[in-house]
Amino acid sequence: MSKVKVLRLPSQIGETDMSSGVAVVIDVLRATSSIATALTSGSTGVIPAANRDEALELQPRYPGSLLCGEEGGRVIPGFHLGNSPLEYTPERVGGKTVILTTSNGTKAVLGARDKGAVRVFTCAFLNLDAVRDAVLRETSGRDGDVFVICSGSHGRVSLEDYVCAGGLVHRLTLGSLSLDDSAQAARQSYLRYQGDILQSLLDSPHGRYLEVIGYGADLPHCAKVSVLQTVPYLAEQIIQDYAAR
Repeated sequence: MSKVKVLRLPSQIGETDMSSGVAVVIDVLRATSSIATALTSGSTGVIPAANRDEALELQPRYPGSLLCGEEGGRVIPGFHLGNSPLEYTPERVGGKTVILTTSNGTKAVLGARDKGAVRVFTCAFLNLDAVRDAVLRETSGRDGDVFVICSGSHGRVSLEDYVCAGGLVHRLTLGSLSLDDSAQAARQSYLRYQGDILQSLLDSPHGRYLEVIGYGADLPHCAKVSVLQTVPYLAEQIIQDYAAR
């Protein structure tokens, strides 16, 4: 039987064998929220880049693509968009490829890929139920564990990612998956905030930082639960919608 495990920090990716497993990367504030929103808004795909230089190197390969991302939470100078999901409207990203680099989330996606996960999904509160369904489909009838990866914030555990991981774990218990101790602990964290997800973002140091630098409106948006049906997954180098495979 497949077992669900939660990695509280991306530094744990390097010490985890993910071969034959399914990885789910979470960066609620804000990479995975922006990725789900971009695909829902009609982007043809999101290409994760490890840093600014890599994003700039990738752009010539994708004519008409948008350079997007943040450093220190703020839009990178010269880039088209930052990392606020509110920016990823159909008018801005519809029909376009997005090249995205963020401080934590895109690095975690690339790390999971490099560790051999057979499928890499991204998840946020926005698409929790849809990701749950996709994970259960991927694990049905075959071996391989599920690794839920919290992207954290500059090497520290992010409360909002951990709560979101617990929310996914809680939903997966309705299927045929078992939980290890790390998943059980994350589930308990989610249950404490289940009635007020926004409070977990407000309690988060990174959430408070985003408010200070002018992105407070992102918090209530990212706290919405299961309002999107998009399930982003990494297909070679491009994150696309799982339902549109």
